[in-house]
Amino acid sequence: MRVSDTSLAERADRLNRRRARMLPVLALFLLIQQSAFFGAGDGMRSVDMVRNGAWVVLTGVILAALLTGGFWFHSRDVRRLMEDDVTQANRASALALGFGLAMATAIALFALEAFAPGSASAREVIHIVVSVGLVAALLRFALLERRALA
Repeated sequence: MRVSDTSLAERADRLNRRRARMLPVLALFLLIQQSAFFGAGDGMRSVDMVRNGAWVVLTGVILAALLTGGFWFHSRDVRRLMEDDVTQANRASALALGFGLAMATAIALFALEAFAPGSASAREVIHIVVSVGLVAALLRFALLERRALA
């Protein structure tokens, strides 16, 4: 193995460990942002629109990172080393759990609407479903990656 290959492998290992540490932090940020959304008023002020735009960007980046592995600004070789079979299986498991919980949440909110019509707006339902799915996927991926790295 060449020296550069070793340094690439070391960098990939370090980034894998960083990812495992950062995923729960991202989940926490998403939950904090959700509390700000549900604690706000009608959502029609400029600050509310900026916050909603930030939520769209945050959830889009998190989803893209979950789907692709993230670390887009690192070399292709490092990203390839980070995407071993275990990581791909962990990501698939995390995405499956996130999808399943998002669907279960949507079904539960649909059923709730029958008993409490108008209890949640479409925007609130979207926030809840997306957040449950992403937070579950982030936490599951973090747990599996930490186990794999231990």
